Amino acid sequence: MQWWGPNKIRRRELEEARGQLAACAASNNRLNSELEARTRELTATGDVLKVISRSAFDLQTVLNTLTESAARLCGADTAIIRRREGDAYPVAATYGLTEKQRDHFAIYPTSPGRESVFGRAVMECRTIHVPDVLADPEYNRPQLQDFVAVRAMLGVPLMRDGCPVGVFTLQRREPQPYSQQQIDLVTTFADQAVIAIENVRLFQEVQARTAEAHESLEYQTATADVLNVISRAPSQLQPVFEAIVETAARLCEADSATVFQLADDGRYHLTASHGYSPEYRELLMRRPLSLGRDTAIGRMAVECNTVQVEDTLSDPEYMFHEAQKLGGYRSILAVPLLRDGKAIAAIALGRSAVRPFSAKQIQLVETFADQAVIAINNVGLFEEVQARTEELSESLQQQTATAEVLKVISRSAFDLHTVLDTLAECAARLCEADIVTIWRPDGAFYRLAATYHATDEQRDYMDGVAHQPGRGALVGRALLEASVVHIHDTLEDSNIRWTFRSCAISVRSWVCPS
Repeated sequence: MQWWGPNKIRRRELEEARGQLAACAASNNRLNSELEARTRELTATGDVLKVISRSAFDLQTVLNTLTESAARLCGADTAIIRRREGDAYPVAATYGLTEKQRDHFAIYPTSPGRESVFGRAVMECRTIHVPDVLADPEYNRPQLQDFVAVRAMLGVPLMRDGCPVGVFTLQRREPQPYSQQQIDLVTTFADQAVIAIENVRLFQEVQARTAEAHESLEYQTATADVLNVISRAPSQLQPVFEAIVETAARLCEADSATVFQLADDGRYHLTASHGYSPEYRELLMRRPLSLGRDTAIGRMAVECNTVQVEDTLSDPEYMFHEAQKLGGYRSILAVPLLRDGKAIAAIALGRSAVRPFSAKQIQLVETFADQAVIAINNVGLFEEVQARTEELSESLQQQTATAEVLKVISRSAFDLHTVLDTLAECAARLCEADIVTIWRPDGAFYRLAATYHATDEQRDYMDGVAHQPGRGALVGRALLEASVVHIHDTLEDSNIRWTFRSCAISVRSWVCPS
């Protein structure tokens, strides 16, 4: 049996203690390294989350931050995020690429396939890790190495509701595998990218709905305003047309607007305009538009339907180049005002740039056209009512006058002079005449029997006049023709020979019953 001395035992204990201390130090260093790495990851994750919260609706900033953070933390040389657009996956953000390299990735085939890591990640909906693409039998991107050296690649799909909405890829120039911790980190970043993309999508949807609601409210308000103009001016079309051209131009983002009405000559005449120069309006006033395919209005009238000319300079049928030059429009829209299947008027909008009007804008103008037809019908009905009212009023006046004459006759049955004076007065009032005379037969002649509004001098003159049938005087002509005679202007009638003394009376228009 070997006995150890006290010194040897102490040295052995010291060596064991030193070993334990070294192991503890190594373990502490490893733990410190892991802690530092984990701290960096958490800090980077926190930074990304801060960027997402601060730039919730700035997707590009978020994606740029994600690619940079992932590449830096995972020891990758470059990083790319692709977003799905239909069936393609174009580049959305990059890190570590030159402009030339980025352009190459941008034009690279964006349809997923097994020859690329990103395509495989999309097709399999899972993370794809290739430590060395040059040793991978399915990888087939030979031209890529001419632009950027790529060996180790990692592809993580951006998944939403079980479907890929994008791909996160990391590249290394050396064939060095990614650790599981790095893969987990990129997966976390991919989830954050999905959150950012979803936030922006929801925000854009809300913005679109808000804009649509605002546009709808604006359209409804404009429609109500035009109807209000119609209700305030039931007998006037001009205020309605002016409101329509101004409102339609503003809401449809048009540079100009016009209204044309069909006249009795079968052509469309300018009625109202907005945004055009005086020279252009003067041209249209001189040049009413006819049916035909050489103008938008004429084409609209032929088809009795809405017509849009997207570019007047390239349309082979459009020929009204003088107006186009003065008006400065390229895209033009013509909407008919239809009544009984016929275009009785039209609303036209013009844009100085080639930019067709949208379906919503066309629908709005068609609504304005329907309102304009209502206004035209209202004015027609109003004029009919007014004419009927005037006709009834005139008829009532005539019946009242007839009743008055009959009363005079009944009260003065044997006083012919009073009856004739009453007849002359009533005729002057009802017919808005300046002077009325009544002539009675006296043998072979007709002499003055009653007057109204004639001066004493004029009556004395007419008392000395005797009429016989003939064309030289109004009374003589009525006797000759035995019918009503109406002379619009005695000075222009060459047959009139008998006139009053110029100092006494002047008569231009005459109506004389037989």
